[in-house]
Amino acid sequence: MRSFGRIHARRLLAGVALAALASAIGPALAQYADLDRADWKEDAVPPPPAYATSGLIEIERSRGASVKLGVDPKTISISHDTGIVRYVVVAQGPSAVNATYEGIRCATGEFRVYAHQSQGNPWTSYEDSSWRSMRGQSSVMVQHPYWLARNGMCNGTVLRSTVSDMVHELKSGNQSLYY
Repeated sequence: MRSFGRIHARRLLAGVALAALASAIGPALAQYADLDRADWKEDAVPPPPAYATSGLIEIERSRGASVKLGVDPKTISISHDTGIVRYVVVAQGPSAVNATYEGIRCATGEFRVYAHQSQGNPWTSYEDSSWRSMRGQSSVMVQHPYWLARNGMCNGTVLRSTVSDMVHELKSGNQSLYY
């Protein structure tokens, strides 16, 4: 009978501890629970930020690729309300520099291209820019959002807390679990 009492007390304590943990992290998780709802709406997209071709965080590419891709860390912005991180990717080839203004939704594993810029020209908005899955992209030019998500912009299906956290992780080369 005595051991039954100890087992019951342990289960009771474990239940209390689990309830305390749930009440502590529940509000934090609730913050992201609405980000993958069917009626989710994106906030107003700010105009593309100015970018630089120096100081880019290089995006891993296949060997022999003639185009280098990098994200300008100064263009990274976070909207915690909508769960979107936005940034500019710069593509540097032998004869031209182009850029795209993009966004990632960690909660749903999607990305979107808002605008692009060809060297020396103004930004051009994409007319039919919809959210697409980062997984399974076969075009070499759109595989980088998944790389960015895995290598620092997302922590699982949640945005990292700050831009400096994202930049640190992107530079460190540590991959996080992502989808």
